[in-house]
Amino acid sequence: MDIKTYKGRSNVSGAIALNDHYFIVADDEDNELSVFDKHAEKAVKPAIALSEAFDGEIKDGKHQEIDLEGGARIGDVYFWIGSHSTNSEGDERPARRRLFGIHLTEVEPGKFSVQRCGSIYTQLIADLKQDDRFARYDWEQAERIPPKDKGGLSIEGLAATPEHGLLIGFRNPLAGRDSENGYLKNGKAILVHLLNPLALLQGQPAQFAEPIELDLDGLGIRDIVWRQDHQYLIVAGPYHANEDRQEKHRLYLWDSDSGKLKRLEHIDLGELNIEAAFFFPGQNDRVELLSDDGEEKEFKCVSVEL
Repeated sequence: MDIKTYKGRSNVSGAIALNDHYFIVADDEDNELSVFDKHAEKAVKPAIALSEAFDGEIKDGKHQEIDLEGGARIGDVYFWIGSHSTNSEGDERPARRRLFGIHLTEVEPGKFSVQRCGSIYTQLIADLKQDDRFARYDWEQAERIPPKDKGGLSIEGLAATPEHGLLIGFRNPLAGRDSENGYLKNGKAILVHLLNPLALLQGQPAQFAEPIELDLDGLGIRDIVWRQDHQYLIVAGPYHANEDRQEKHRLYLWDSDSGKLKRLEHIDLGELNIEAAFFFPGQNDRVELLSDDGEEKEFKCVSVEL
């Protein structure tokens, strides 16, 4: 396990490898993306302002943060998703209900320009509420509950599939859960398989596969990333704030074809608060894990052999 500290971002929440040299990260506190050279300590400047790329359709300022939580790449389109949650008090935050795509072009070494890709999709929860297959998750109630409370709504994971779909991972709510001492126990993590994200950006209706529930030992999904074939790496963590750090983050390998789920028990993440994961091209046996530890303008990248 190799650990490196990067400066320029603190609340890292999603990441994608751009090539074998650079990676891009999202921060859940603003509407910017930052590119990092894996061999350098600081972020490449300037940061990518989404408000400029989307001509004001994405705004900056109070209550306007998307709460970016996950990223995934399909071809030359980089998808990003907001948490879709309320704020911590349960107040509505429409700006967080967004799934969108961008194109990135390396105009010179380490310098990238950005262009929007199609329209911003804002109807994910509304569409799930109209799909009877997802009715058991009670989105109507979940979308009014703070994201880290029992039964709240919070998206934190996004992964591409080999068939050019997207897997959307929920930290909260959990399915089939019990309650014990004020906390949920034995719940299963929810994955939504969006079949047509590229067409969705061009204004076509969303198409979903059957709901997927994963037994992550009562934990929710903090990130999910495609590894190879039909295999994914899942970062699991508590749905709640975990202020005393009693519940540890865990890693799992999941095969979407066979349904096989394996916990990587030999990897101990300790007190790390992993919020994002990605693989550099050609390095499917080594995953990069980004830890949001609340430090001022820095984060840890933990490189782990699987």
